[in-house]
Amino acid sequence: MPEAITVTNEELARIERFIAAYNAIDDFLQRQMGVPQTFRSAVDAFAKRRPYWRDAETLRVFAALRNFLVHEKTRPFDYPCVPGEAATREIEAIRERLTHPASIGERFAKPVLTLSPQAPLKTALELVAKRGVSRFPIYDGSKFVGLLTENGMARFVAEVVARGAVFDAHTPIQDVLPREPKRPNFRFADGQAAVMEVAFWFHEETFLEAVLIADGANQKSPLRGIVTRGDVAGWSD
Repeated sequence: MPEAITVTNEELARIERFIAAYNAIDDFLQRQMGVPQTFRSAVDAFAKRRPYWRDAETLRVFAALRNFLVHEKTRPFDYPCVPGEAATREIEAIRERLTHPASIGERFAKPVLTLSPQAPLKTALELVAKRGVSRFPIYDGSKFVGLLTENGMARFVAEVVARGAVFDAHTPIQDVLPREPKRPNFRFADGQAAVMEVAFWFHEETFLEAVLIADGANQKSPLRGIVTRGDVAGWSD
């Protein structure tokens, strides 16, 4: 058995913080899984359900540290070790990410520039040049009909030039949309979707250009915002 050390008040407070964060995470995971199980099993099950979750391995390490702290303690105020401040802050950060995850509605809700399928391609090209917008949800009235992207426009222009035809900037957008990939380049998501989950979608789906925020992830609901690959690149919170 390791020799216990008498801790200072500051160290005792850090131990209490570490264990409190651990217990909060354990409570959260148990409620999510719905079946009583060990902390390690709950972490594994939660990670399996959410492949985008990045904190599982860190929590496995912290579980070993917590068990060492609790089970090797034999006398009041004597502990076999003391968690460092960095480890304590990290487990507290994991608790916050789990219990208060950043949502796309909180981070990316904003008015979205949309275009009509009857609008000329010239309109979209001018917006790319003047405002740096490169993805346009296309709505025919209230009906969503597709996502126009800078890549799709470039393919259309390239095909026209390759045929030796004259490029007409007044070509309606509905004639350009078929140049977008056959696989869907968009997804709809509810504003409550976690930013980390959306970041995982971009990682897994090569053709995904934008995630459109709408109540209930319903295409018929009003558009609340848009998330692009660049918005969530390297997201860790």
